[in-house]
Amino acid sequence: MNRRDALGTIAATGLASTLPGTSSAAARPGGSALHPPVVGPRMNFAQADKIMTQLGLDALVLGDGVNFQQATGSRPVITRMGRSPSTFAIVTRREDERVTIVSAAFSYYYTLADMQHDSGIPAYIYTAISRDIHANEDQSAPLALFRDRGEIPTGDIERTRVAATQRALDDKGQYPTLDKALAKALANLGLSKSRIAVDHPYVDQMVSLAAPKATTVDADDALRRIRPVKSANEIQLMRQAAGGNVESALEALKTIRVGGSFRDLRAEFYAAAARRGHRGVFMVIDRTSDELYENSFRDGQAILIDCVSEYEGYHGDYGRTVFIGEPVKNMIDATKAMAIGWDSVREQLRPGLKFSEIMALGQAALRSANKRYAIPFSPHSVGLHHSDHVGSTGLGPREDIVLEPGMILSIDCPLTETGVGGSAHLEDLMLITADGSEPIHDIGHQTITV
Repeated sequence: MNRRDALGTIAATGLASTLPGTSSAAARPGGSALHPPVVGPRMNFAQADKIMTQLGLDALVLGDGVNFQQATGSRPVITRMGRSPSTFAIVTRREDERVTIVSAAFSYYYTLADMQHDSGIPAYIYTAISRDIHANEDQSAPLALFRDRGEIPTGDIERTRVAATQRALDDKGQYPTLDKALAKALANLGLSKSRIAVDHPYVDQMVSLAAPKATTVDADDALRRIRPVKSANEIQLMRQAAGGNVESALEALKTIRVGGSFRDLRAEFYAAAARRGHRGVFMVIDRTSDELYENSFRDGQAILIDCVSEYEGYHGDYGRTVFIGEPVKNMIDATKAMAIGWDSVREQLRPGLKFSEIMALGQAALRSANKRYAIPFSPHSVGLHHSDHVGSTGLGPREDIVLEPGMILSIDCPLTETGVGGSAHLEDLMLITADGSEPIHDIGHQTITV
């Protein structure tokens, strides 16, 4: 059998796709493909209620940019600069006031008002610019907004910002410092003596100052239990993130050439993601994730790719085996085994299934097919983080997680052994529904030939 006949046989199995050869320039579409913005809070508040009740929490006070964005739909620029948060979101179990913002006047005017002007989320505005918590504590500083010279009428951006900031001031008043604004917000919400989860040391300091009779605990455990069950807004964002991530990966793969560079391929993926309004997070190529590692592609090589990018904070995650020309028979067999296991697992995903049971289903499928490959079929929840069921404070692993409707999972199916003739991976994102599951992106073919 010649090379072309072999590739045709692989494609005929339904497991493989052959990408047409194109130049790097031809692979790039003209223009961008941005999605309409998803406005408003992203957090699943029913899930937040459930978890806060289980953990005995009355509220969450969130300053970390990712957490603030999940609660409100806006992400403060200042936290992307590596600075401590100065804008907080208070999440409660109250039906009438789920989310409240506490913000510096200029931060609200210059960034948050652009997205929050029609959200209905109340905001307590403080005017201090100094990081000294005692600065101007008896009287408010002047509002630090851009001065209108009055020579030419202002545009829509400025009119909207000024109006939104003024509405917030008219609604909740003006306060001299963050701790004073936070104290008033917590008091009005009945939280001055409550049990509050906080997500940052500076948030903890401010809550302790604003409400000295309250008890603060780390929010990490609550957040990693809230995140996996997505709201409707989050599911929409995840579909957009996953779809664009797959498109970016496939566009980048069209640039692979024998003798081509690993680093160039990763750069092509990041560039394709950026054209879609995404941000490249990482791309594993042939088991290597170090962005400075360099190697060249060879004819007959079988490599894995594992591509992750994020859109509006939400992550896509996609893995495939790529054949560069004709692979060795061992790799064809290994990828078929991988597909058998993943197909079996995917058909059985449903609410009530445990993470450990997912792994067992994959192993059982391999045994039934008499395939003896080391493939873990390891699940993880994907969303605001690549693994958003995992905490960040060393609290230890979650218990054996039970699937619920609204969860979005990756089942990692890499080949975790060498000496087979290459590397291989298979990974898609699945939404758990009321009675089963569905992919949130085009699954396409399970191996790709270039």
